[in-house]
Amino acid sequence: MSMHHLNKYTPIPLLCIGLLLFFTACQSTTTASPKAVKSTPPAQVILPAPKPTPTPGKWATQPTPTPILHYTTPTPVSSGVSSAAVNNTQKPVLAFYYMWYKPATWSLSTMSDLPVTQYTSSDDATIDRQLQEASAAGITGFISSWWGAGDPTDQNLTKLLAHSATLESTTHIHFASSIYFESDAPALQGTAKIVSSLRYLMTNDANDPHFFHWQGKPVFFFWDPLGGGRTLAQWASIRQQVDPNNTTIWSAEGVNMNLLSVFDGIHLFSGGYWGIQNNTMNQVDQGFRTQINTYNQTHKTQKIWAAGVVPGFNDAKVPGRTNHVIVARNSGATYRASWAGAISSAPDWITITSFNEWFEGSMIEPSVTYQYLYMSITQQYVKQWRG
Repeated sequence: MSMHHLNKYTPIPLLCIGLLLFFTACQSTTTASPKAVKSTPPAQVILPAPKPTPTPGKWATQPTPTPILHYTTPTPVSSGVSSAAVNNTQKPVLAFYYMWYKPATWSLSTMSDLPVTQYTSSDDATIDRQLQEASAAGITGFISSWWGAGDPTDQNLTKLLAHSATLESTTHIHFASSIYFESDAPALQGTAKIVSSLRYLMTNDANDPHFFHWQGKPVFFFWDPLGGGRTLAQWASIRQQVDPNNTTIWSAEGVNMNLLSVFDGIHLFSGGYWGIQNNTMNQVDQGFRTQINTYNQTHKTQKIWAAGVVPGFNDAKVPGRTNHVIVARNSGATYRASWAGAISSAPDWITITSFNEWFEGSMIEPSVTYQYLYMSITQQYVKQWRG
């Protein structure tokens, strides 16, 4: 899904002051609740009738066109250098990624901007181009929105992994992606369907060499585990049935530290955007790092903090959306502040919302308005984080 995750954020008492300020900001700058918002793919995963679940909101200001900024392409490495060393996999950068686009998708009636090159997600040339652009910017993998076995997003995931193998064979760049388990998807409702779907992923995709692994274990990302009436007890039961020996890593989207009793880490699809609105981004990200550190010390665990970064958000044109969160891009300043906050929190991973969620306007993929600006900023901060 996508930033509809934003509207789902309701900070809890355990959060730092930076989170509490969010409520004030929401009342004064937006009508949406402080939740992450994420968009659902258009019905049938194609437009013109998208059924998004995401939701931040419309930009406070219209983006100002900027000149094309080209980021440098990585220098191919000799085959004697391991791809792990080349890609700094100890500091993964993963971007939320959507493979539901078709020719009928692209329209300024439902989007705030358009890609430089309009495309079909399943096209081989498109996947190759996106892998090349992402890896050139320092991104080490995608978190591909997944709506169930047999869905077009599932079929395209298979293609993504295969094309990643081709990328490595030709450039020696290892690009490893995961899935975003879209908990609100119709095909993933109820314990039985969740269990069967996770078993399917573990059997068919998790062991692929280009599926994202951390410390030898495949990683799954879950959207809003506690939304839609789902409970921690339900997830504990699912985990026991699917992965009783914890051979995989599960990252939950949300701000509730109780998620760590079942999941192996937390990520913010929203990027903690309230910190940007209140000029407290560093405090927000550092607050989550502190809470996870405290949990780890108390429970003798190694839970993972994945700091999120976001360039902005604009879902004003998404059909059916009524609550809009306003996160202005400010010509790249928002994205830079988001990255600075993430890096300041010493995260285990960094996630980007998003590579190409065009309906919600959170994309960094080259656009008509911004050209390569956000890819250049990404490359700059990835280098800074990795030193």
